[in-house]
Amino acid sequence: MKFIQYIKDSFDELGNNVTWISKEDAQKTTVTVAVFTILFALAVAGIDYVFQTGLDNFFTMFKTN
Repeated sequence: MKFIQYIKDSFDELGNNVTWISKEDAQKTTVTVAVFTILFALAVAGIDYVFQTGLDNFFTMFKTN
């Protein structure tokens, strides 16, 4: 029974004592995080491409036919 009381108290805490941000602020923050995530992913992909190309060229120099 302690677990059920814990769940009830948790919902009460979330409903009455937690200060929630507005929907507009949550949307702005979500968009900001999404944009920076995409930019970071593109930067990592670009760096990966540069290193992969460099390594391919490096190993091609030593490749024997």
